[in-house]
Amino acid sequence: MRVTHDKAKQSLTVLVDRSKIAEHGKPALGRMLLRLHVYRCTADAKACREYYEDLSRVNGEYLEWWGTVRLHKPPPLVFVHANTFLDGESVTLKEYEPTVEGIIQSWAERRV
Repeated sequence: MRVTHDKAKQSLTVLVDRSKIAEHGKPALGRMLLRLHVYRCTADAKACREYYEDLSRVNGEYLEWWGTVRLHKPPPLVFVHANTFLDGESVTLKEYEPTVEGIIQSWAERRV
């Protein structure tokens, strides 16, 4: 794996050798999951917490990478429910824009 971080352009590129995933990545992931499973089965919360926090700690260079990734984070997806209305004998479906305003309009038009 090779990571290229350009601070000036605020870009981060991660290149992974796919041939190494099955050979090295899968066994490493298996060892990690087995270790977590043993901690769970033996109820060794202290050792599990230390192990997991060490794995998930973000500091140094990784913190700079995290900052760059956060700059390019897409906005969260907004799911807005459509409404159905009766117009005499027919039913119409009204859809709304996936925005906060669309959510409010959708709820307001339901008259709930």
